[in-house]
Amino acid sequence: MRKLSTVRRIAATAATGVAVTVLGSSLLAVQATGRDGPSKGPDGLKAPIASPNAYPTSWPMYAGKPSHNSAFSAPASAQGLWKGYNWNFAEARAIPLSSPLAYDQSVLGLRAAPVKTTQTIGNSVGVTVVNGIVYAEEAAGYLYAVNAATGKLIWKAQGNNEMMGNPIVENGVVVATTGDTGFSFSQVQKYAKGKPAIRGMGFAAIYGFNAATGAKLWRVPTVGEDMSSVGYANGMVYEGTGDGHVIAVNIHTGATAWSTNVGGFDSMSSMAVSGNELLVGFSNPNYLYAINATTGTVMWKQTVAGLANTGVGDNSPSVDTHSGVVIQDSVVNPQPTSTGGTTMDLQVWAANSTTGAILWQTNLGRGAAPPAYKAGLSMIHKGVVYVGSPITSKFYALDEATGKILWQFQIPNAGPAGGGRGGAVYYHNVLWLAAGPNVYALNPKTGAVLGQRPGGGRYGIVNPVIVGGTMFLDNSWGWIQAMPLSSIYPNWNKVPG
Repeated sequence: MRKLSTVRRIAATAATGVAVTVLGSSLLAVQATGRDGPSKGPDGLKAPIASPNAYPTSWPMYAGKPSHNSAFSAPASAQGLWKGYNWNFAEARAIPLSSPLAYDQSVLGLRAAPVKTTQTIGNSVGVTVVNGIVYAEEAAGYLYAVNAATGKLIWKAQGNNEMMGNPIVENGVVVATTGDTGFSFSQVQKYAKGKPAIRGMGFAAIYGFNAATGAKLWRVPTVGEDMSSVGYANGMVYEGTGDGHVIAVNIHTGATAWSTNVGGFDSMSSMAVSGNELLVGFSNPNYLYAINATTGTVMWKQTVAGLANTGVGDNSPSVDTHSGVVIQDSVVNPQPTSTGGTTMDLQVWAANSTTGAILWQTNLGRGAAPPAYKAGLSMIHKGVVYVGSPITSKFYALDEATGKILWQFQIPNAGPAGGGRGGAVYYHNVLWLAAGPNVYALNPKTGAVLGQRPGGGRYGIVNPVIVGGTMFLDNSWGWIQAMPLSSIYPNWNKVPG
């Protein structure tokens, strides 16, 4: 093999606040070392890439915060971030961004192909951005660390099944999970008889990786799938599994501190952490649980009438830590149609985070059941709940105190698979949303479109991450992206406060 060219490291100027690694043209990515192992990229292995003051320094839960508003300012010195980075990184099984078709859409159809592409090839949920590195889980089974400024690969690691979560980064450790959507025939029979059923047919595990190098630190296998994202607090990570357990694992060693059997299965309900309270949803039976993070004791559980089979376990709760309100959305009131389909409502409901008491319930509209993930990721900002519905392919703003619908935005070009699964971001008095093939800037008071741009491919349960003037996100086609906010809405930084 030809020798690698000399690596030249150039320190950041005071004006940019960003350190960039420049490499000679003959430097190639080292090939993967096999399952569970890291592979190096042309940016080498050292981190952080940028000034630690320019980016978030940790990522404790799905979307970074219990409210799911993944927006972060940056110091004025980080001029590159404020101007906006612009790059696209192709993951291992990426299909062309220019392709209007999902993988095998010609045989799977307009409804099934986009969902299957998301679940097996692309990115099911959004990215994580910490210390100048973008971390993303690809459903094809890879975890990536990419330079936030350049879009160049730093390292890549592989799990033993599909990766569908939002990586958690704390204390130099990246935590990712593996699992799949399948049910074995024996489990389907149990489910049909109303008995407990385990979700996940392949290997499932929670992994700890070195955030700088990608080296595997530990692996905790579970019986049921681990598709959802873990939550972190006080040196522990917490996960809901496909066999009805909530488990606490030491982030440094992988040792299990406690395991609580709540029953049912957690599909894609990612753990929200509020103080010493863990909030997560399970299906079969359908309950939203509040669990003591120290002991694993169930503090309360709550449900609503008419829940469909996917119910609570497929949807992640959001928490307003200031008002003590938990927001959960669920599909309810399923009814078969004469043509063999199903119609249902998407209902958003609020609960008291201390007692679990229901505060209000609001239906967002009825329609044909969309394939796979049937609800949206709610986001809370200053008394307003923002959430989408793939049943109606609309995005909504609701009053947090009453559940009253304030406005709704019809998502263009959502397609038969439906749009509105991903969460929005409130930043600089603009609401930012990735839905269907586009990224939007909306007026948060009215839902009116301020600006938009095509991102390429399709966006599923993807919440953008904003740092300074740059948006980081990924999509169902298997791409990690960075784009300037100005390319979506040129006047974004001129909106009055």
